[in-house]
Amino acid sequence: MKTPTFLRPAFGAAAVALFIQSIAVPAAAPAAAVVLTGFLDSERVLEALPGAARAAREYEPHFRAIDGLRGFANPARIEVFLGTWDENGQELIAALLKTLEEAFNPAIEVVWIGVSRDLREPPEARRAGVERVPTIIVQVEGKEKGRIVAVPDNTLEEDLATILLGVPFSEADFDLFRSRPHSHLPIDCTPCHLPVPDKAGRPAAF
Repeated sequence: MKTPTFLRPAFGAAAVALFIQSIAVPAAAPAAAVVLTGFLDSERVLEALPGAARAAREYEPHFRAIDGLRGFANPARIEVFLGTWDENGQELIAALLKTLEEAFNPAIEVVWIGVSRDLREPPEARRAGVERVPTIIVQVEGKEKGRIVAVPDNTLEEDLATILLGVPFSEADFDLFRSRPHSHLPIDCTPCHLPVPDKAGRPAAF
């Protein structure tokens, strides 16, 4: 049977959202970890990491960072190098799954790549210089913009927004960001700006 498009190795955030909502997550994790290497589809990832699938349902990403990711307009590619044998990394994978679901941005393509325990397989892991898992590599226009390795500096969604937008997206820095000119950034301002004009007839901001 032909594999549906949204289950192929490379898919957008919209597909992640639909799949998380539809999959039946097992009540308990498998007795033994399965080591999967190479390009994976979402079904294989969630079957191998049922703990991450359950945690994704409960994770609550920061809404301001989600707004930034939702408005990102340039085509982006996120390569996720993960160990299906790695229990410690499931929390980060869960945060990524829920973040992609909430952002629901078709401009963001996600590629899942399983890595062996010694981190030497597949060849893509060696070429990318993967030293720990999970390693999340963010690319825009074919160039690496940054990566998140094992543990984010802030939250997963804030780190992703910081990498993609090029500005700090922590709680402390957000007011500064929205109060200074940022028309040069690759974002759609519609989600953050109110549609109701002010008394002077200009669009009201925030």
